[in-house]
This record gives sequence, C-alpha cells and structure tokens, in this order.
Amino acid sequence: MMIPRFAAALPVLSALPALAALSALASCADTRSGYPSLAPRPVERAVMQADPAPAAPVAGPAATPLPASADIAQIVARAQAADAAFRTALDKARPQIAAGRTAAEGSEAWVVGQQAYSDVESLRAPVGEALAELDRRREAATEAGRADEAAAIAEAGLQVQALDEAGRALLASLIAG
Repeated sequence: MMIPRFAAALPVLSALPALAALSALASCADTRSGYPSLAPRPVERAVMQADPAPAAPVAGPAATPLPASADIAQIVARAQAADAAFRTALDKARPQIAAGRTAAEGSEAWVVGQQAYSDVESLRAPVGEALAELDRRREAATEAGRADEAAAIAEAGLQVQALDEAGRALLASLIAG
C-alpha cells in the first residue's frame, strides 16, 4: 500500500490550530506594548492623595446696594458715546468696506475691507455690554421688589436696545450693499 506524500505532514497540520491558539494567548500575556500605560504615574498618585482644594465661596447677592438712577444714566451715556464712536468709525470705514465687498476674495482690497468691517463691528461691544448690565440690574431690582427702579432701568434698557438694533441694521446694510 502506498502512502500519499502529504500524509506524513498530517500530524503537523493537525497541530496547527493549537499552535495558533497558543501564540494568540502568548501575545495577550505580553506586558510590553507600543502604547503608554493608562495607570497613574507616581506624581499623579501623590496629587490624588493630597488634600482636596477648599470649596470656592458661593456667590451670593451683591453686598453693596444697586446704584441709583444716576448710575443708570451713566450707563446710558456710555452706550450713547460708544454708539457715536461706532457711527464715526463706520463713516470713515465705509469706502474700504464697500471696496472689499466688490473685490475678489483673498485680494488685498478684500482683506482691508474685512479688517475695516471687523474694527467697526468691535466698536459696538460697549453698547451690548451696557444692554447686558441694564438687564442684569433690572432683574435684580425686580427680584428685590423695587418695581419703580426696575421700570426706570427697563426704560433705559429700551433706549440702549434701540441703539444696538440701529447699529446692527447699519452693519447689515453694509453687507447687503
């Protein structure tokens, strides 16, 4: 009887799945890897064992009373001054912004127009800050039960809001052309 040539290799082939399983297990047991360990380092362990930071004090209501109507008038006056500065700068920057709007994107005129627009737009920030401050004070006066003061602050807020909306409309008209 003749034995096929591959029959001698049969015991080796039958052991192949077992060898593959053993090599897979051996690779899992290897403690070396190309990635850093996620275990805490000694310095991190020291920080974790340190005393926790003291709790931050809880912010409560303001200790000083809210300012009188004279302070509210100052906030409105600052917003009006900022609006005037915005409008003056807008008049000076209008030609650059218009030239930049019609220029090719990325060109020198376009960049100058974008910068001029950004500079003018940033001048509106004090008006927005005044509006936010008035809103915060109106809310505090309402919570404190000072209805007359809240109404006066709301009226001042409407004045500043009108400045803010007008400035926003001017900027929108520049973009639209």
